[in-house]
Amino acid sequence: MKIRGELIPGEYALAATRSHGVLLLRPLGWALGSMVAWSFSSALGTDSRWISYLALALALGLLYRAVKSGLRWWLTSYVLTSHRLLVRTGMKSSTDVSIPLEIIEGANLKRLTLMGIVDAAPIVVRVRGQQYILKAVPDAARFSHEIRQAQMNVLAIGKGRPQGN
Repeated sequence: MKIRGELIPGEYALAATRSHGVLLLRPLGWALGSMVAWSFSSALGTDSRWISYLALALALGLLYRAVKSGLRWWLTSYVLTSHRLLVRTGMKSSTDVSIPLEIIEGANLKRLTLMGIVDAAPIVVRVRGQQYILKAVPDAARFSHEIRQAQMNVLAIGKGRPQGN
């Protein structure tokens, strides 16, 4: 996974991931609903034209939501570097959120029952009174541990202690 933009001198990528594919179930449901509405609109015939148009509009709206949500999943990724946590959410780098590791107050797992089946969980990252939720991170315990470990390394280097593993 590529990192958009320049890295700080001495910075390197530690881990990169995206949301688990289980988040694509909702767009899949919207796409199936769109197909049902489209079939309903074509099966009505010419007797009830306005209902047919409403069903067609519903099908197009559901299809739009499915494509939009699928693209959002595809364009969202989480990158942990040696100095910061990047949350990429779009095609432009202006939508990226860069969180320096020094200011992260905590990275905790939020266990959800259905997400536990696929070994994914949201991670809540607290920064100066704000919360960033990394949705459905695969192997979230490992990624959360890597965030805390990278943060400890950055803080240890800042205090002049040698870097430990």
